[in-house]
Amino acid sequence: MKLWALGSRWFLGLIAFGWGMASAAELTEATSTLFSGSANCAFCHDPSADSSERSKVSLVGEWRATMMSHSFKDPLWRAVVEVEVEEHPELKGYIENKCLTCHAPMARTQSREDGLKELSLAQAKTLPLAGDGVSCTVCHQIQPKNLGQAASFTGNFEIGRAREIFGPYDDVFTRPMQNHVNYTPKFGAHTQDSALCATCHTLFTPIIDAKGEITGQFPEQVPYLEWRNSVYAERGKHCQDCHMPRIDEPTQVSTRPPWLEPRAPFWRHQFVGGNAFLLTMLKENAEALQANASPADFDQSIAHTRRQLQKAATLTVQGQRVGQQLELTVLVENLAGHKFPTGFPYRRAWLHVRVQDANGKTVFESGATDERGRIRGAGDGHSEHLDLITRPEQVQIYEAVMGDMAGQPTRSLLRATRYLKDNRLPPLGFRKGGPDEANIAIHGAAARDANFNAAGSGSDTVTYRMDLGAASGKVEAVVTLWYQSVPPESVERLLRGSGPAAKEFRKYFEQADPQPETIHEVRLER
Repeated sequence: MKLWALGSRWFLGLIAFGWGMASAAELTEATSTLFSGSANCAFCHDPSADSSERSKVSLVGEWRATMMSHSFKDPLWRAVVEVEVEEHPELKGYIENKCLTCHAPMARTQSREDGLKELSLAQAKTLPLAGDGVSCTVCHQIQPKNLGQAASFTGNFEIGRAREIFGPYDDVFTRPMQNHVNYTPKFGAHTQDSALCATCHTLFTPIIDAKGEITGQFPEQVPYLEWRNSVYAERGKHCQDCHMPRIDEPTQVSTRPPWLEPRAPFWRHQFVGGNAFLLTMLKENAEALQANASPADFDQSIAHTRRQLQKAATLTVQGQRVGQQLELTVLVENLAGHKFPTGFPYRRAWLHVRVQDANGKTVFESGATDERGRIRGAGDGHSEHLDLITRPEQVQIYEAVMGDMAGQPTRSLLRATRYLKDNRLPPLGFRKGGPDEANIAIHGAAARDANFNAAGSGSDTVTYRMDLGAASGKVEAVVTLWYQSVPPESVERLLRGSGPAAKEFRKYFEQADPQPETIHEVRLER
C-alpha cells in the first residue's frame, strides 16, 4: 500500500503499474517546484492499473516502455556523450548540460530554475527526475509561445511557473489534479501540433573548430523542418497523428473521479518510433539499466515499433528478362511525413536484392549483411548514391553522411560541419526552395539523380542489370528494404572507448542481435 501526501489531500491506494513489474524500476514520485514524477500521474492516468477488465489504454503504462521514458537511461546516448566529452574535454560542462536539455529535461530545467548554470551528467544521475526521461509534466507544461520558431528549437521549450497542465480537451474538471499534484489542467491546442515535438526533435549541434571554439551550428536532426516541407503539413497531419495512434471512440483516460465521462478522441501515449533495436537492448538488460518497464511492457512497445516501421516505406518491383540478362526496376516510396530514415544521423535503410535460380542457388546478391550486421561491399558502411547497379558490391544505401572540416566522413556530432551525402527519402511534396532548404537539402549524387524525388514524389527508382550466367529456367528475385537504427559501423568509435559508458554499451551491443529490420519485401519470378 502507498500513502500519498500531495497537494492538500491524502490518498490511500494500491498501485500496480503496467503489466508485470518483476524487473522494472519503480517510477518516481519525486516532485519539484516545476515538475512531478510519472508515478504521481499514474495514480489517476493508468486506467489499466485498477480495472478488472483492463482498459484499452494506459497512458503511463504505454509511455513507460518507450524511448521517451528511457531518454536518460539510453546506453547508446550515454556512450555518445562520454566519447564526445573525451574528444573535447574543455567543453565537458557545455556538452553534458546541452545533452541533458532533452534527455533529462525535468532535472536540467529545474536546476536552471534553481540558479545552476550547467548540470553535469554526474549530478543528473543523483536526481530521480532525470531517470523519468521525457515525462508527463514536461510535454504537458510546455508553453505555446514561440513554438515552430527557431527560438524554440534545440530544447528551448518554455515551462511556466503557474503549474498549468495543457491537454487536448476544453471541458476540464480541475479539482482532482489540483488537489493531488497541485497542477491546474487547461486546454492547449498546441498539444496536437508538430511544433510541440519540434522543441527537442529539431536539434542543432555546435560546430567546433580545431581550437575548440564554437563557430556555428549543424542540423543534427530536423524532422520538423522536413515535415514542414511536405504535403502532410499542408493537410494538417501532425507528428501526433502517426506517433500517438488516435482512438475516436470514447475512452476512459482517468480513474479519478470515478464518474468522469470517457473522452473522444484520445491519442495513445505509445510514442512509437523506429528504434526496436534499443528497446530490445533495454528489455534484455532491464535490471542493469534500471529500466522503467517490464519485459512484457517492452514487448508491446517493440511490436508497435515494428508495425510502424513496416508502414514507413513501400517497394514496387518490375522485371524484364532477355536471355541471360535480367533487369529489375525498383521503386522505393517514402510513406512517412519526414525523411526516411530520419532523426539521429546514424540510421540507414538500404536495398537487398538476391536472385536465385530454380535450384535455389544465388546468382546475384547486393546488400547482404555479415554475421555482425555490416553491409557487405559497403566498406566503412557508406556508399555513394546509385541510380544503376550492375555489380554485387554496389549497394543502394539511404543515409546521411556527416563530414568534418576537412571534408572527410565523421561519426562525431561535434566534428560535423556539413552533410557529404543525404539521400534519405524525402516526404511526399518535398521540393527545393524555401527558408529551411539549407538544413534539409538533398546532398551528393542524389541531388543530380533525375528520378530521385522527381516532382516532389518522395520516391527513388533504382535499376539493377545483371548477368544470370548459366542459370536455366526461371529465376526468383527477392527485393527487401532493410533498416538499422544502430548500424555496427556507426558505433565502432564508441566500442573502442575506454570510459564506463562505452564499456557498458559495448557489453550490451555485443550481446544484441545486429540483423536489420525488414520494412518491405517483394518477390518476382522471371
